[in-house]
Amino acid sequence: MSKSTIKDSIQNDQIKYLKDGNQVDSSTLRFALSFINKEEKDKKGELNDSEVIKILKTMIKRNKDSYEQFINANRNDLADKEKKEMDLLNLYLPEILNEAETKKIVQSAIDKLDIKSMKEMGKAMGLIKNNHGDNIDMSLVSKYIKELLG
Repeated sequence: MSKSTIKDSIQNDQIKYLKDGNQVDSSTLRFALSFINKEEKDKKGELNDSEVIKILKTMIKRNKDSYEQFINANRNDLADKEKKEMDLLNLYLPEILNEAETKKIVQSAIDKLDIKSMKEMGKAMGLIKNNHGDNIDMSLVSKYIKELLG
């Protein structure tokens, strides 16, 4: 399994931010590295980029939930902090495919697997996730599968 270049980037940037006196970004990246290192310890081995991306997406989802709660509670100061953390972590994720590319991939998967009904939706979801999981919005995939098969 290949070593994570994303983790290396996060480590390098964390040190750079610390040297530059940017405590906020340094702290955010240190927090991300703690999740990555814990997962590596549990797994007893280094993570690849795909596994690091999964951790970052989980962290971003947690930030997004907090962000929405702070917005609803009119705590804009805390919401801004969560938003800045999400934006920083998003820099380390691969670019997500746009809607047109996603729809094309969904149509291709449906054609390739010769799917005729919604009962077979899981097959298409599995194929797409295996081939494009790091850079595709799976909720959009689900929407297009339902649209094309419904």
